[in-house]
Amino acid sequence: MTPVYAAEETLPATLRCIAGQRTERSWELIIVDDGSPDRSAEIAEDFARHDPRVTVLRKENGGEASALNVGFRAARGRFIAIVEGDVEPEPDWLERCLASLEAEPAVWAVGGYLETPPDDPWIARLAGYEIERKFRTKPREAKHLTSANVVYRREAFELAGPFDERLINASLDSVFNGRLSQAGKRLVYEARARVRHHYKTTLRGYMRRQYAYARYRVHNEVLDLYPADRFLALHVALAAAAAGGCAVLTPLGLLVPGPLGWTLVAIGPGLLGAALALQIPHALRLLRERRDPAALLYPPLIVTRNVIGAAGYAVGLAMKTLGRV
Repeated sequence: MTPVYAAEETLPATLRCIAGQRTERSWELIIVDDGSPDRSAEIAEDFARHDPRVTVLRKENGGEASALNVGFRAARGRFIAIVEGDVEPEPDWLERCLASLEAEPAVWAVGGYLETPPDDPWIARLAGYEIERKFRTKPREAKHLTSANVVYRREAFELAGPFDERLINASLDSVFNGRLSQAGKRLVYEARARVRHHYKTTLRGYMRRQYAYARYRVHNEVLDLYPADRFLALHVALAAAAAGGCAVLTPLGLLVPGPLGWTLVAIGPGLLGAALALQIPHALRLLRERRDPAALLYPPLIVTRNVIGAAGYAVGLAMKTLGRV
């Protein structure tokens, strides 16, 4: 199934790639339009008119979790694949995922590798590069499989479902996967099952998504979804301290005479410099490996993202403490 919201630019390629899967199996594609304000629903319905295996369902906007729940209730297969409307699976993606599910009964879900399209806008490329970095160290026995591309046994939805519709477009997959893991079910990462993933194409869209990830992250049973996440909290804390120092201590230091004032003024910029410096080695590796000048923007982008992430996590923690999502 494919949940869709405002994906008119990427959806045609997604649907072509799904229809182009090299498989002899019978399949159905359920597209759930989540109240898109653009032509996504019309594009899906036009595609369905040319392929009887495709069904389009429309609903009022309620978030990806609600769209997935609608799709699952309509699905009939033994295996249920999720491919989001900005993802283009390789022709052998489905068969590679199903091979693990059929060979290993203890495996209840399989997900693949996310590639970064080289022609996407700079912000989308940098977001993709960061995710690819995480996937390079991801073990086969996974803690998390992204809903961008994953295949579940039908029983997984009956055991762990439905998706939590209070989690608006973030953490819905990690919370769902956490329920499966707690029940002793295995999640497997198949690196040879590859898809191209188009990330947010504007800086504002990227930051809004990162805020949502951080806000709802408090509901995850496991915070380090990828091995590369183990130091994420430290980076976020340092960036948040740098922002706080610049906003509070620097103005205060200007009012205090002498060495104490100079010290207060220096704390915020010093922490900010440290936060930026920690991102420079990876930026240089990206520049060398990708030959992409956008890599030079990686340190300030990630530090800004981490400040916003700290704010989102603080809001999420406060809401959870109050018994709200």
